[in-house]
Amino acid sequence: MKTTAKRTVIRSLTALLVLAPGLMATPQGLEEKYEEKLAKRFVRFGGWETDYDAARERAKQEDKLLFVYFSRSYSP
Repeated sequence: MKTTAKRTVIRSLTALLVLAPGLMATPQGLEEKYEEKLAKRFVRFGGWETDYDAARERAKQEDKLLFVYFSRSYSP
């Protein structure tokens, strides 16, 4: 690898290390994002169950299948 390419890689990695802590969300920030998503209208009025165990129990009682959607949109 040429010296110029090595310097570019080193600079890029250094910038990433310097900026990475600022890009990561705090646990409190994650909770806030989660609450914001739960407050959206389509979740609030859709009859969605956000507790997996409760949904499983309800499906069992009503003899229904589960439609489960897992997402990490609020996680780092």
